[in-house]
Amino acid sequence: MSDEEPQSGRQCRACRHFRNDAKYLEAVIAGLTSLSSGYGSTRFDDGICLRHDRYLSARSSCADFAPATLRHVAANEL
Repeated sequence: MSDEEPQSGRQCRACRHFRNDAKYLEAVIAGLTSLSSGYGSTRFDDGICLRHDRYLSARSSCADFAPATLRHVAANEL
């Protein structure tokens, strides 16, 4: 994983494996709501890579990047 300014189109934020919606993070990270909230400003746009099971910045990138499609985005919002 790298956080060195990759091409913006290949950043985690645009990958089908990346989830950063607050409701999802609160559901999968036990105890998060006792510390604050998934909606907290300190989280910014961080999220979880489902492929690598890591919490990371949306600006990160890796060799397993797979572009998110509208279908994947809609399915991930469930």
